[in-house]
Amino acid sequence: MSAISEQAEGDGLAAGERERLVAALESRFAPHLEAAAAAVREAERRLTEAQERLAHAAAAAAQPYRSDPRVFMRETVSEDVEAIERKTTGKKVRAAYRFLLDRAVELAAGEVQGLHDDLAAAEHEREHGVDACRAAVDRAVAALEEARATEERVRSAEQAARQGLAVLVDKLTAP
Repeated sequence: MSAISEQAEGDGLAAGERERLVAALESRFAPHLEAAAAAVREAERRLTEAQERLAHAAAAAAQPYRSDPRVFMRETVSEDVEAIERKTTGKKVRAAYRFLLDRAVELAAGEVQGLHDDLAAAEHEREHGVDACRAAVDRAVAALEEARATEERVRSAEQAARQGLAVLVDKLTAP
């Protein structure tokens, strides 16, 4: 039987009943108030992380352009083919061809690695680029606003319970 129903039979409040009712109210709301506050703290932490990722993405995007060495390698291989055509002796042609072969193989490896790098960079940009980070910040701001609104609604529910308790105490202590 609860403290309220025990008193329903008699008039007024028993000694110490008001303190028990306040303690019961506080103990029942404590986990919900803490959970709402924890949700706000977590949302604030996520917003801070999202803002930091955005700052890093913006700094990375501001890095100066870095040229692709494959462009120069392609040109060099073309020049090496032309150089073979200009050679006049078999010995010079063989040496130039070995040199060309090494560069062409290096270029081929660079092309394959470049494809993988380009695909990885595009994926990274989609997930961690400036636009993705801005969207993450926007989502984090919305989540924080919702967490704060939830916390306010929990506090409002507690306040309603406290007001109800005050009315109960007033009615039961009135002469």
